[in-house]
Amino acid sequence: MKGSAIFRLLAIVGLAAVVALAQNPTQRAQEFFAQGVERQRKGDLAGARQAYEEAHRLAPRRVDVLSNLGLVFSQLGEQVRAIQCFHDALKIDPNQPIVRFNLGLAYMQTGRFEPAQVEFDRVVKAQPTNLAAHHLRGLCLLKLGRLEEGIEELEHVRHAKPEDSDLACTLASVYIKLNQLEKAEPIVHDLEKLDSAEAHFIVGSYYLEKLDHRRAVKELTRTLEQNPRFPDAHAQLAYAYFFEFKWDLSVKMCEEELAIDPDDDNAVKLLGSLYRQRGRLDEAEALLDKAARQNPNDYEILYQIGLLDVAKDDYSRAVDVLEKVTQLNPDFPPAHITLVRTYGKLKRSADAQREQAIVNRLNAERKNQPTVRDKALYDAFKVPEQSR
Repeated sequence: MKGSAIFRLLAIVGLAAVVALAQNPTQRAQEFFAQGVERQRKGDLAGARQAYEEAHRLAPRRVDVLSNLGLVFSQLGEQVRAIQCFHDALKIDPNQPIVRFNLGLAYMQTGRFEPAQVEFDRVVKAQPTNLAAHHLRGLCLLKLGRLEEGIEELEHVRHAKPEDSDLACTLASVYIKLNQLEKAEPIVHDLEKLDSAEAHFIVGSYYLEKLDHRRAVKELTRTLEQNPRFPDAHAQLAYAYFFEFKWDLSVKMCEEELAIDPDDDNAVKLLGSLYRQRGRLDEAEALLDKAARQNPNDYEILYQIGLLDVAKDDYSRAVDVLEKVTQLNPDFPPAHITLVRTYGKLKRSADAQREQAIVNRLNAERKNQPTVRDKALYDAFKVPEQSR
């Protein structure tokens, strides 16, 4: 999750006992190493780096020096140099789980999740009880799309550390995104006891998926009270207002989100829809085109583009777009409903009748077993069309 405290996990090699050595360079290397550890603990990263580099010059095969120097580079944001230090240390002694842990973390911070996962695999094999490594391995697996394995790792850590709120937020977020709300529910109830921006955000996102928009608004508002720049919080609150048909507030939240992050795909997508509904077609087109570039196979975005084409009386292009929507999601009623009207505009009566039959079937099915997601989308997209 964005801003998660897990990336603050840092492993510093401890200061070894000073042993009287005969050779002066070795003694001096130890003195510089001790200075580096002390400066690092005090937050003087530039000073620590200088001390470790001098220690490395005097004792180039000391693994602890290379490891701590790599960690300082990582803390300074110089991940490439950090990774090189960790590799150099492992060439000297490959049996160093702490170095592999730091190497995996450096890979994660550069978005290289596959080699990071390999390193955490090695750490957990050497140290099966290293929960931090299990946690980070789980995050890597999620990033790599190996969801079941990632969830299994995170569940393993949560069982051992039920008090870890960062882990709880991550796991609940994954379940919410997968629409596995029954699995998210007990974690969300634990998070409701906390008063942090991240906890309120996860709880609000959960209630948004549950269509309890009032509670979603309450929780997401608390998120922004505690952190006005919390990533995606304005966009999620915009959706909560959207599903309550509070269009002005929804627009305001989207615009505030895009002022913080112009590429937030949730805000881009929703604001494009809202501008279309308000007749701000040029602004809507710019946003929806951007949203489509960000997520070219998102049927909801394409549906909004189809509606925009209808609003511009470009019915031929609208049909092309809406037909693609029905290919991506054949069971999405609004696209079929709009196709009925659009085929009618083009005098394609046979196609319109075919789509109407699909609409009738889908409506009958949803009366018996509607899904939470489809009901929300159907209701939300239907009402603006009637109120235009």
